[in-house]
Amino acid sequence: MDSLHLPSEPVSILHLSRTDGIAPGGVDSSVGQLVEALQQRKVAAEWYSSCGQLPVLGDRRLAAQLRSLRPDLLHVHGLWQFPTRVARLLEQELPVLIAPHGMLDAWALARHRWKKSPVWHLWEQQTLEQARCLHALSHSEARSIRALGFRGPIAILPNGTPSIDRSQPRPPPPWSERVPVGERVLLFLGRLHAKKGVAPLLEAWSRLGPEARRKGWWLAVVGPEEPLHRLSRYGSADLDRCLTLGARFAAEKEGCLAAASAFVLPSLSEGLQLAALEAMSWQLPALLSPACNLTEAYAAGAALKVEPTADDLERGLRELLNLPDAELAAMGARGQALVAAQFSWPRVAAMAAQLYGWLLGEAPCPGFVERQVDP
Repeated sequence: MDSLHLPSEPVSILHLSRTDGIAPGGVDSSVGQLVEALQQRKVAAEWYSSCGQLPVLGDRRLAAQLRSLRPDLLHVHGLWQFPTRVARLLEQELPVLIAPHGMLDAWALARHRWKKSPVWHLWEQQTLEQARCLHALSHSEARSIRALGFRGPIAILPNGTPSIDRSQPRPPPPWSERVPVGERVLLFLGRLHAKKGVAPLLEAWSRLGPEARRKGWWLAVVGPEEPLHRLSRYGSADLDRCLTLGARFAAEKEGCLAAASAFVLPSLSEGLQLAALEAMSWQLPALLSPACNLTEAYAAGAALKVEPTADDLERGLRELLNLPDAELAAMGARGQALVAAQFSWPRVAAMAAQLYGWLLGEAPCPGFVERQVDP
């Protein structure tokens, strides 16, 4: 395990997670941005993570190190790793708030069940049950947690997305030399992982070749990890007007978002999708599956709903490709307004501060907390 660089000064709110150590995004991105937004509100929050495995025998040593910081509250992010094991050792001493980040979704639980089941019965279930509160990113995630029998408080606290400084210059997108000027790009931005729905997306796109050409649309697949041939019978070379462009971060990612015409994410399992929020903040009309947990986007008219199947994606893609420019622009504007109103980091940080105040006995229970459910 990489050493955790712990400060000598006490902290009030201590965030704990395990990073994958590969690339920014996902849980790492959301936790880092939440802590930064809390610090801007003058909340004494710090975040500690490691990209290594902590041997079970090291749990007590780390718990002692964290205890020495005298935190008032521990906010744990993610499951199945050392953070929840350490939380179990501290739950009798201070309030613990645990955010599963979509890892209790039925699809996520079924994946690698043979590894998760013994961990669940040895400590994970008990740790979650003894936590002062659980942190769900959406009402859908809260329902998944309740389906497992949890009756304690659940706070519905979404991810946020940073504000955009449009005055900053950004690099051209990686497709700039391959897509003719005036043609449109549908952007897939995320890990090339089975749960992201890449295989049905490519299958659906393969059926739209002539129509995509006639309408002037391209599909750009931007993301790290598993190569396409492991996820789909198609590679980008097998598909007309489909580009696989690798991982892009920071300014390069913003260059993709700024130049795209629409966004697609047919996920099978998520907590609350950060990339979709970012895309809408860039005024991109979206094509999203229900597992993205952004029903607000459907209600606002900012996204089209698609199931993560080839047939329904074909239907949704065809609908998107045939929308007039004015409607695409209107969808994008509605998405940007939705994100600004409900998913800005200042708003999310204010909600988190309210939640911490309640858990510490300093404030009333916020309205976004589902209180204990009777048996």
